[in-house]
Amino acid sequence: MDFLSEDPKRGLYALASVRIIIGFMLLWAFFDKMFGLGMRTQPGMGMIDGGSPTAYYLAYEAHGIFEDFWNALAGNAVVDILLMFGLLAVGLGVILGIASRFSTIGVVMMMVLMYSLSVPPLDNPLVDYHVVYALVSLAVLWFGGYKVLSLRLRLEGLPVIRDHPILQ
Repeated sequence: MDFLSEDPKRGLYALASVRIIIGFMLLWAFFDKMFGLGMRTQPGMGMIDGGSPTAYYLAYEAHGIFEDFWNALAGNAVVDILLMFGLLAVGLGVILGIASRFSTIGVVMMMVLMYSLSVPPLDNPLVDYHVVYALVSLAVLWFGGYKVLSLRLRLEGLPVIRDHPILQ
């Protein structure tokens, strides 16, 4: 079997793997910000310890044309809760392969918001990795990356999902 042969099933598994990796990145960001695991959030600074997941990030990482906007939101409890809910919900949805449209919209929205923290980007005049993640997430949805390695097919038979295709 040729590893580089064009096999549609193999392509679906590759897309699903990319989907799971993007979901893991979001879920990891949630756990790091919640528990201060020492990556971007220092130990003892997690939300569970009373820290704000946006206080440092929005205040010191934002620059460019939206810097004042993001700085004004830094440390806001409502913004903290929305960020954490988004990271958890979208991360789980993407990893589990459920609510594919909502999950993809969530990834794209989060990536656009994160991109806006640094406009223009520091390392390229137009594009940074957030744009790539947003486009890859759309490709995963459009080309079937939710069809394998997911709970989607199991849940499609439920009456609420069958009656409301937007939930697929």
